[in-house]
Amino acid sequence: MQYRISASCLPFRWSLVRNLLIAASVTTAIANPPAFATASSRKSCFSSSAANCSSSSNSNSNCNSNSSECSKMGDQQPGKATGNAYEAGSSSVAFVTTPDRESARKLARSIVELKLAACVNIVSQVESIYMWEGVISEDPEYLLMIKTRTSRIDDLSKFIRENHPYSVAEVIALPIQNGNPPYLDWIAQTVPTKAESKD
Repeated sequence: MQYRISASCLPFRWSLVRNLLIAASVTTAIANPPAFATASSRKSCFSSSAANCSSSSNSNSNCNSNSSECSKMGDQQPGKATGNAYEAGSSSVAFVTTPDRESARKLARSIVELKLAACVNIVSQVESIYMWEGVISEDPEYLLMIKTRTSRIDDLSKFIRENHPYSVAEVIALPIQNGNPPYLDWIAQTVPTKAESKD
């Protein structure tokens, strides 16, 4: 009976498993684009547009409407990309922990409003075990996953230091090497390269 699990431990263990699955899915989503963004899905959109436009009975307006429908689905048309190909590491994901939901939501909203990031996800029930002032501590925390330009990480860190309830706030940034091109373009379009003046 030494392997019997106490009923009081089950909720914590399930939430730990859930959070590990969330972290794994986020990591996978960053490293591997989802199925709807694969080349085969784009190819079907492009090939149907090309087939419709190649027949002599169709006008140019039909060709343009087909290609705009593909754009609405988030596909880039060959030769009509909105910008250059994604430069690996030009966007980053920053991780920040907070002690409670209120401070997490307040920080997240302020970060997005100030255009320091395009998106902030809040993950609840993260259990942190850490050494602080010579003592091992265990605390429930909230994790912010912040998507931004790599060039704005210093500005983001400064803002968090000035507005975080902890005296030493965690800000750890990892560069995004690859991902769904429309999503990465959205980050770049949403977050300006430098702070906007408030004139």
